[in-house]
Amino acid sequence: MKPVLSVVVPSYNVEQYLEKGLSSFADERFKGRLEVIIVNDGSSDRTHDIASEFVNRFSDIFVLIDKENGGHGSAVNRGIMYATGKYFRIIDGDDWINPDGMARLLDYLEKSSADIVIDNKREVHMVTGEEEYFAPPKTVDFGRTYSFDEVCLDPFITPNIMIHTMSVKTSLLRENNIHLLEGIFYVDIEFIIKSTVKAKTIEFTDFEVYQYLVGNQNQSINFKNYVKRFSHHSQVTRELIRFATHTEVDSVAKRRYLDRRIVLLINTHMNIALIYDVDRSRGLERARDFRKYLFGASKKFYVLTTPRYLVTLILHFCGVNYGKLQKLMRRKV
Repeated sequence: MKPVLSVVVPSYNVEQYLEKGLSSFADERFKGRLEVIIVNDGSSDRTHDIASEFVNRFSDIFVLIDKENGGHGSAVNRGIMYATGKYFRIIDGDDWINPDGMARLLDYLEKSSADIVIDNKREVHMVTGEEEYFAPPKTVDFGRTYSFDEVCLDPFITPNIMIHTMSVKTSLLRENNIHLLEGIFYVDIEFIIKSTVKAKTIEFTDFEVYQYLVGNQNQSINFKNYVKRFSHHSQVTRELIRFATHTEVDSVAKRRYLDRRIVLLINTHMNIALIYDVDRSRGLERARDFRKYLFGASKKFYVLTTPRYLVTLILHFCGVNYGKLQKLMRRKV
C-alpha cells in the first residue's frame, strides 16, 4: 500500500535539532501511512548519522537521501521526485510535529480528495519558549470542500495557506511540473504560489500539526538575512513575476489572487532594499535597479506596485528603518 502522506525533511547541518524532529514522526500510528523522506543536503555535521539511525530503527517510516548541497529548493525537488504518498508536504529539519495532530491528519487525508488540505501550526521561540498558536479561520467550515476560487480572495483565509500548513496532492505537483529554484533561499513562497494556482479544490481542518521553531538569528526570515541574501529574494521575485506573466490560470479569481501575491512579494522586496538595509545608498540603488527591471518585465506589476513604492521611498528618505517600521505597524521587534 502507498502511504497517504509523504513528508520531505530538507536537512542541512541540523544535528542540533534533527533528533527531536524525527522522533516526533517515530510513532506506531504512522507505520504504512506516513513516508518521511529525509534529504541530507550535503551536511558537514552529524545530520547524516542521526538520520541513518532513524532509518535503521524505523525503516517502514523513514527514507534517507544524501545529495550534494543544492539549497532548500533542491531538497524539495528531490522529495517530489521520490515521494510515493497520495499527498505531499514539507517540514524542515529544525522543526517537528504534533503527533496527535498528524494522526488525525492522516485519517483525514485517507478520505479526502481535495487538491490541498490545510491544517494549523504553532510557533515556539527557541530562547524564551514562548508559544503562539495560529488558529484556523473562523469563517470556514471544517471538512467542507471549497473550490479554490471561493476562498483565494478572502483576506481572513489566505494567511492560513502557508508552507507550514499545506498538504498538496503529489499528482498535482507532478502533473504541473512544480519545480523550485535551487541554490537559494526564499523558495517557500515559490512552492505556495505555484501549487495553489493549480489547485481546484481546498479543505480546512482544525488539526494542529506543524511546530515551527522561531528566534534563530540564522533564519532566512531574519531581517538582516533578508538584506544579506537580497540577490536570493530578487531571484525568487523575478521567477514568480515570470511565472505570473506566462502561466495560464482557469479563472478570474485565481488571476486576481496570483496578482495580489506577486504584488505583496514585490512590496516586501522594496522594503528589504529601502527600509531593512542599514546601508541606505546601497538599498536605494538596489530598489532603483529592480524598478528598471520591473518596467521592462511587466508593466502591469510596475503600475500596481508604484503607489506602495513611492510610500516606501518616502519612508526611506525619512530615515525609517526595520525597527521603526515594526513600531509603525504595531508589531513586536
